[in-house]
Amino acid sequence: MRIRRCPLFLFPAGSGALLAFAATVGHGSVPGTGHAAAAPSVVPPAAQSFLRKNCLACHSKQSPSGGLDLTTALFHPTDTNNFNLWVKVHDRVAAGEMPPKTFPPLTLASRKNFLTTLGQPLIAADEARVHREGRSTWRRMNRYEYENTLRDLLDAPWLQIKEMLPEDGLSARFNKVGEALDVSHVQMSRYLTAADYALREAMATQPTRPETTLKRFYAREQRSFVGPAKFTVFNGSPERATFPILGSAADIPALQETAPMTVGAKDPAKRELEAMGVVASAYEPLQPRFNQFRAPFAGRYKLRLCAHSFWAGPASEKRWWQPSRTELSAGRTQEPISLYGSFPPEQLRKLGSVDVGPASTVRELEVELLKGETILPDAARFFRSRPPNWHNPLAQKDGQPGVAFQWLEVEGPLYNTWPTRGQRLLFGDLPLKAAGMGAVEVVPNDPEVDAVRLVRGFMQRALRRPVVDADTQPFVKLYHTARTAGANFTDAMLAAYTGVLCSPAFVTLEERPGPLEDHALATRLSYFLWNSEPDTALRTVADRGALRSPTALAAQTDRMLADPRTQRFVDAFLDYWLDLRKTNNTSPDETLYPDYYLDDFLTESSVEETRAFFKELVRNDLPARNLVASDFVMINERLATLYGLPGVQGAAIRRVALPKDSVRGGLLTQASVLKVTANGTTTSPVLRGVWINERILGQTVPPPPPTIPAIEPDIRGATTIREQLAQHRNQATCSACHAHIDPPGFALENFDVFGGWRDRYRALGEGERVPGFGKNGQPFVFHAAQPIDPSGVLTDGRRFQDVRDLKRLLLQDERRIARNLVRQLITYSTGAPVRFGDRPKVEAILDRARPSGYGVKSLLHGIIDSELFRNK
Repeated sequence: MRIRRCPLFLFPAGSGALLAFAATVGHGSVPGTGHAAAAPSVVPPAAQSFLRKNCLACHSKQSPSGGLDLTTALFHPTDTNNFNLWVKVHDRVAAGEMPPKTFPPLTLASRKNFLTTLGQPLIAADEARVHREGRSTWRRMNRYEYENTLRDLLDAPWLQIKEMLPEDGLSARFNKVGEALDVSHVQMSRYLTAADYALREAMATQPTRPETTLKRFYAREQRSFVGPAKFTVFNGSPERATFPILGSAADIPALQETAPMTVGAKDPAKRELEAMGVVASAYEPLQPRFNQFRAPFAGRYKLRLCAHSFWAGPASEKRWWQPSRTELSAGRTQEPISLYGSFPPEQLRKLGSVDVGPASTVRELEVELLKGETILPDAARFFRSRPPNWHNPLAQKDGQPGVAFQWLEVEGPLYNTWPTRGQRLLFGDLPLKAAGMGAVEVVPNDPEVDAVRLVRGFMQRALRRPVVDADTQPFVKLYHTARTAGANFTDAMLAAYTGVLCSPAFVTLEERPGPLEDHALATRLSYFLWNSEPDTALRTVADRGALRSPTALAAQTDRMLADPRTQRFVDAFLDYWLDLRKTNNTSPDETLYPDYYLDDFLTESSVEETRAFFKELVRNDLPARNLVASDFVMINERLATLYGLPGVQGAAIRRVALPKDSVRGGLLTQASVLKVTANGTTTSPVLRGVWINERILGQTVPPPPPTIPAIEPDIRGATTIREQLAQHRNQATCSACHAHIDPPGFALENFDVFGGWRDRYRALGEGERVPGFGKNGQPFVFHAAQPIDPSGVLTDGRRFQDVRDLKRLLLQDERRIARNLVRQLITYSTGAPVRFGDRPKVEAILDRARPSGYGVKSLLHGIIDSELFRNK
């Protein structure tokens, strides 16, 4: 029967306002739901009564508060805009924000009845939409995923692909949502470039296996170590200097050039005692590196660094080059060394950190290097001197710490097999021949037969589903086109492979509405937990059609979570949920925060802490409440110093129990979070309050109106940010939002721009300077300003005195903390935010995890086993 519309006018009791709704007459249904057909319809009667009694006094033609006139609002949940309008009404009532406090308070029953009555048709409409279209949009890989996929596919973990591709769009905070991942001609051009580069990197570069060598590079034979030592002799300044050491003492003849800098191979015993000492971190223009080594091939190498710590000279620094290993001060017996891969022009990648002690220490790292990279060691805890008149902030009356570098030993490149897995994937066992100018060519047996065989084999491995003949034909044709244009067999095959790696079947994640078939489910699972393609074990289960079994899916989930590749999930998820990728977007101000300025080791350690902390929650299935307050932290010595926790030595991140009633524990008080929520100069309760509301509580905060000017913090210390915000909140348009935002932000005001504790703000200008020296060697010029007030009142009237109290209040609703984490994980894993119709399924996931205290691993299992994950 045709559906027609007629208006129905309802006059609310006690009001002259006209409440206009539309009624549906006739028959019809939304496909797959049995609910009323998509047409403007009447608001459910129970909801009408609620609206007349509690809403129309403010939301009518006479007084449309917030621009919302409910007297003319149709109920048309199949229309996206109308659906969103009624979801907003539902959520404002659910949150207790409406009706306002000036109205008689609602009974629990009336609120629940309204929410149920309005929510049911909204859920039905949303489920019908999902049934037709699916929850998520068919999307391409983001650049993180593309890089990881090529690394795993080609067995080339050293590949650096991400920066070759354009920045991905964001939606719902993540770079995993299809609506934001457009595909343009620029995007495809970059994919072509990146794919061709990756394929050529994965190919063998010579006909025979490269020799694995073991070479030792002595610091006294490296120009970048020795040059600064000679520089200081001729220019009379020890700034950022290195100096020769022999055993435990300064090598004065070598320093004064009355003896050679090194005895070299002619005296092996003495050569082993030679070293170059430093009392400053590696920084421009001094960046000592083992410049005689450059990785001959991209691949895996073992690095062994021999070094020792020492104590150098008195505080006057006039004998800064007089080292002693026997006079080390208590507690200074370990020094962290960070190793970087260095690729001109000054592109540094951190490879890892090790500790060295007063005895000659050999530390080993296994790393992936790019061809041409060299190794730069950095005495990570030391200062980075800056002119004009620097002073080592680590210096004490009896001297200052230093590190003596003796040698670096490099073993590699290391291969598990030859030809490599990447070479075999591309060309099987076909032989190679030298082609001149350092190039190699593959020698086919029968070019036409080999091309078809190799393309099919490559596609069976590259695509994440079974391959049929029709899939391979376009790429075999691409091979023939390249051959016709004059390309040799090798280049023509690479052209075909490049086409595969840029094809929709590879670049996009194929999902269709409804339950995911096994290979699509395997792909979704692997791009969730590994940010990359399924491995052989996961594909095998999918090939058998067994992955959709809850038991098999749970077993694969546990296996994958135990794999080191899970670190990719941890990194990528936290990069976007917590904005860890923005850690280097700001630098601590060199005037107000010189104790943090140039402290790369602290920056790197802070990110490692948060990643290790979340990984600990997953590994041990710890309750989600730990996100707000935990009785442990994951720190190293540098972070322990920042947090004021004694007894932690070394560069390695490890679990450390917190003292009772510590302000630390949980995400809110971690250095990385406190850094990304500050601008390097000042902190803002607004920024941090928004962060807590959105990232921890799941409460979206609307952006400020464009006409409202930003608050400029007073770095001269005359007024506090609390005083400025009090004036700001006097504006009616600002008060309501800031009542939600500011209080949790105030609780974090005891933490400065890098998470250090403070009782008073720092300021410039007049005032008694705080004594001390920054990491740049310059004296502090700031003074302690006004005291900090970390107290506040939440919108429900609950008061807190500091961050400890705030954490206790937040944990009165642990399910809310877990719910937000589940919503973030669902968005990340499925490529779609949680919809209104998904909410009951989210609650089911939480119900399942309740016995574990909402353990993080239990939540992951619940998500993966839910319809939200298993269906598109």
